[in-house]
Amino acid sequence: MLPSLTAALTAIVGPHGVLTPDDDLARYQESPNNLSGIAALVVRPASVDEVRRVLTTCRSHGAHIVPQGANTGLVGAGLPDGSGTQVILSTERMRRTFDLDVDSRTLTVSAGWLLSDINQRLAEWGLRLPIEVGSDPSVGGMVSTNIAGSNVIRYGDARRRTLGVQAVLADPDTTVLDLLRPLRKQNEGLDLTQLFIGTGGTFGIVTAASFELAYEPSSRATAWIAIPDGSTLPGVLRSFERRCGEWLTAFELVSRSAIALLADNYAGLLKRLPATDGDCVLVEVGTSWGGAEDVLVAVLEELDEQGLIGDTVVGTPDELWEVRHVIPTITERMSPVLSFDVATPRGKLNEFRRTVVERIAVRHPDLVPVELGHYGDGGLHLILPLTPAAATPDARAALVRLVYDTAVLEFDGTFSAEHGVGPKNADTYLRLTPPAARALTDRIREAMDPAGLLGWR
Repeated sequence: MLPSLTAALTAIVGPHGVLTPDDDLARYQESPNNLSGIAALVVRPASVDEVRRVLTTCRSHGAHIVPQGANTGLVGAGLPDGSGTQVILSTERMRRTFDLDVDSRTLTVSAGWLLSDINQRLAEWGLRLPIEVGSDPSVGGMVSTNIAGSNVIRYGDARRRTLGVQAVLADPDTTVLDLLRPLRKQNEGLDLTQLFIGTGGTFGIVTAASFELAYEPSSRATAWIAIPDGSTLPGVLRSFERRCGEWLTAFELVSRSAIALLADNYAGLLKRLPATDGDCVLVEVGTSWGGAEDVLVAVLEELDEQGLIGDTVVGTPDELWEVRHVIPTITERMSPVLSFDVATPRGKLNEFRRTVVERIAVRHPDLVPVELGHYGDGGLHLILPLTPAAATPDARAALVRLVYDTAVLEFDGTFSAEHGVGPKNADTYLRLTPPAARALTDRIREAMDPAGLLGWR
């Protein structure tokens, strides 16, 4: 199959559009968190027509397709399995469309554009696609994973920013579904765009998207705030929301154990944090008219008078954010480690944190959880550097079940706040997603992809 498939795909996309095992496929086969698979080959179409023809050709050869954007995902949804028989369809060469409408404050753009390139071009107009993440995802990946990040509290996730998509289906006609009208209001029946947001390319291959943009704040102010008593966190957040409204851009939690990692690895950064034995939060306020620091300081003074916070450090946004961003680079070097991407309703997040940490301590007293949270939207990245006793297969499986069951079954939460569903958490999806929801999802997928051609399996 492989020689004939390679020849057929090369005839469609050209010799530079197909990569085989003779090429270096590492960046397509390995994720940033060391998940991996083995691809039969990588095909890189540059147009919608080429995507259609690639799907038709793979179907006729019996080859399964795994859509992939910039391969920045963390659950393996964009990776092939280990069989060496699946084809990665990378959208990285799809960059023909970049249609900016300044008056509408919208952008229609091909799937291969990277977030960094988009915002670099938009800077001339003072606009941006307001997604803040540590990676550099592509348009197709952002839509397919419903990417979120650290400023969801103000700008929402990809679902909030996406106005429409264009997608190629894996049905017998390889239908092109063009829903790219950049409308903020459209009530003509079922919003089919939603079928392609957060579904990991299993319903169709996103080839372009329309986004609502935002103006870059002209004034930003950022502070690290010591939280001596974690029970005050909800009140601190309420005060910022009440006083700042839509100007509140971020409210990020860093646990005391995460701060301890800095002392061991980046001691020089500690001077940018307030002295504390408790947790800290990073708060950012952004306005379009100036005066962001005055607003921030006024809220801090009010909270200090109420005794809800400890010391604070107000500083340059980039310098203070560096402290937040460097912590994941430390945990990524830890091995072995378990990482969780969970969320609960905000009002239950404190109790969830307390409960899950206590339960972990009962089983593994020497294990010290590290918590990084998008507290403002209820999200929590829980990272467990495993002790030898916790690193056995049975112990790891028990910890996974403990964390996810506590979040979903007891605190009305989710096992995947922003990373999506893939091989890494597929078992949990099958176990904790309601059967009726899974059955309906399967029926929709069968209607759109009757041969089961697309997506991780």
